Amino acid sequence: MTALRYTEGIPAIDHHSHAGYVRPGQSVAGVGHYLRENALGHVEGHIPHASYQYYMASVESGDDAGASALADQFGISELIARSELFQQTTVHAVALKEGCEALYGPISPKAVDAVSRQARIDDPVGLYDKALLLSGTASVLTDIPEIDATAWPHERYKPIARIDPYLFPFGHPAWTGRGTDAPRFRRIFLRVLQRQLELEGTTLPGTLDGYKDFVLASLTRRKAEGFVGLKIASAYVRTLEFVRTDVETATRAWSRLRAEADQPFAGREAEAGLTAAAHKELADHLAFFIAEWAVEVGLPMQIHTGFGHTEPGLRISTANPLLLEELLGDPALNALQVILIHGGFPYSANLTALAQMNANVHLDFSWMPYLHHHAVGRLLEEWLELLPADRVMFGTDTGSPEIHVAATRRARLSLDGVLHSGVTDGLWTPRQATWLAERVLHQNLCDVYGIAL
Repeated sequence: MTALRYTEGIPAIDHHSHAGYVRPGQSVAGVGHYLRENALGHVEGHIPHASYQYYMASVESGDDAGASALADQFGISELIARSELFQQTTVHAVALKEGCEALYGPISPKAVDAVSRQARIDDPVGLYDKALLLSGTASVLTDIPEIDATAWPHERYKPIARIDPYLFPFGHPAWTGRGTDAPRFRRIFLRVLQRQLELEGTTLPGTLDGYKDFVLASLTRRKAEGFVGLKIASAYVRTLEFVRTDVETATRAWSRLRAEADQPFAGREAEAGLTAAAHKELADHLAFFIAEWAVEVGLPMQIHTGFGHTEPGLRISTANPLLLEELLGDPALNALQVILIHGGFPYSANLTALAQMNANVHLDFSWMPYLHHHAVGRLLEEWLELLPADRVMFGTDTGSPEIHVAATRRARLSLDGVLHSGVTDGLWTPRQATWLAERVLHQNLCDVYGIAL
């Protein structure tokens, strides 16, 4: 790999990670899981819709025998193998290979899955610590509902709390689209909400006011436990267009959804449109309510923008960051520090414009270092040439220690290349380039989140 000029030796803080999902002693999949997960989109596009739904229901229920029988019936194993063959030329597969070599040495491709699985079982925290050490990463912000601060110390693993579970107290309208990704996110949000109710020692309150009291109590407790920021991942289940909704409208929506929840399921279909509108009105009201609280207590908020996983579910058109203009333009939220994450692909230029026009908006390019190659450099050129030096943050968006190592190396190379080009072209002095490297790799994050390196 090319020698680094400006980023070498500068510690990084990963703005977006999923470290901490693996518990010590838990039986887990190895790195082959990531390729198989990416293969689901290929499977979904090559068998009947009902067959895919039936197969995934067996997988997600833990019915291994049933899932195996269905895989044989529908030819799913062959589809996965074919997808893995085609994935070999993607940056993701290359990055996974690079990370495995860095962590495990030159072992055979057939042995990698077993070795990585055993490493996760033996010492998942130590494995991730090694990845941080190899990549020059001082700490990560980890997007995870709960994390054991003893096993995953907050000095290195700082948690971020999704607010999405709080936005959907009555679930969601019926899912009729392709894929199982969006329904999976719905179930995750529901489980997290149920867990937070359990931790507060309560059930779902009967009124909107009572529910909002619970939300603030839950978020306040999580902040006290060490959560350093909030996140909106709702693009996976709804539009990013959040509209300020008054309490009267939200109360009517709460009442409608509360009444519907008490009806037999068969009686709900006639008013499906009204129900969908009520879900959005309630979620919109709660999103602004939580965002105003975040301003009061000084918690930044990450927002997922752009495309999602390799399976249908997330609607790319409703994940356009321009849909956030009403939220970002609200006078009561002008001091909310917002970080639009993932580079917003394919809406990257839209992110640039939003950050240029709103001084409280920052951008990160997590996910991109191990999904893109040349695009990362082009995006960093645009951001660093146009935006003030305090607006861009590095991140990986991975729970895999192998991909963390590779993504960090690739991010450093891309950033270094842009900085070197800028110095060569006379945009920046070498001193300014080094300063920009420090800003992007850790200092902007430290300033926004109020944490030390």
